[in-house]
Amino acid sequence: MGYNTTFIYPEAGLNTLAQRLADRGDIRYGQRVVKIEVGDRTLHCANGSTYSYDTLISTLPLNRMMELTHIPVDVPADPYTSVLVLNIGAVKGSKCPDDHWLYNPDAQSGFHRVGFYSNVDGSFLPKSAQEKGDRVSIYVERAYLGGMKPTAAAIVDYSAAVVKELQDWGYITTPEVVDPTWIEVAYTWTRPQSPWRQQAIAALEQHQIYPIGRYGRWVFQGIADSIKDGLFIGSSFKV
Repeated sequence: MGYNTTFIYPEAGLNTLAQRLADRGDIRYGQRVVKIEVGDRTLHCANGSTYSYDTLISTLPLNRMMELTHIPVDVPADPYTSVLVLNIGAVKGSKCPDDHWLYNPDAQSGFHRVGFYSNVDGSFLPKSAQEKGDRVSIYVERAYLGGMKPTAAAIVDYSAAVVKELQDWGYITTPEVVDPTWIEVAYTWTRPQSPWRQQAIAALEQHQIYPIGRYGRWVFQGIADSIKDGLFIGSSFKV
């Protein structure tokens, strides 16, 4: 069931897997790294905390890690796409489809995809709405050039336009929750013959920093491959 028919989701939800893995480690939540000193191998966080390290395994976007470390490479970074995700909880309209997601190249408000969480699984709805079936939970995606985040006022206007368009289509009637989320690095791209990715990864590894995962290695891959990356490299450095 769901978007991926080759990956078996845990009965208690995918978050259960991440939580069980986290139980085996020492997790410091709410620590935003703002600088990495590769010379003395020190992490500097926004709250003033510092941590020393011997080896770093990084899932941060590769371009962000290069900014944090200030390690130079001779070629410009490859591009990326940012995405504004608008999550909507609403009363279901009479023409709300049964699809998991739809691509919409002609949407007047500018989004490129609309997806339906609650069509994947009813647990994406509040318990009070699961039996009635009169509510729908939706995500709406709009792509932007990397880093071109719209202003707060523009996001408010866009959100209102999306709600109106979905109402006009009959997908929803009354919106009950409208919540925007900005994904700075959503999709990564590589220019033809660009050596940036290889050079950046090699430069980081020279300083005992090992990028992994979809964003760390600047490649497109799914959940299963990302989990495999983490388990593999974690076991490689296990002492």
